[in-house]
Amino acid sequence: MTLVTTRPSIKPLCTRHHASMILAEFGEQTGVTIQAYKCGQADCTRAYNSSQGYFDLVDGGTMLLQMEQQDCPDCGLPMYLRALQADGTETWRCAQVGCKHSSQSSASA
Repeated sequence: MTLVTTRPSIKPLCTRHHASMILAEFGEQTGVTIQAYKCGQADCTRAYNSSQGYFDLVDGGTMLLQMEQQDCPDCGLPMYLRALQADGTETWRCAQVGCKHSSQSSASA
């Protein structure tokens, strides 16, 4: 089991809007508070943290995990979308402290 320790300088993008995400706390209604990066677009439910990967927050804090998640081949943790190029190439990066893995893929693949 890997201890999840997120680098403090990550800048994930929303996988729907490709907008920058902002670190926030969620779960006040459920009694279990978690920190995650949330999309800044109005009405977007997408969030990311390095232990769950990308998920949607619905119905006051329920987490729906996403299937399109890319896991780091080095440490096994969910990576985040770091950049999207004009040609559709995505850059994914691992958020784990000490892991420097990144990969590129076509958004249409």
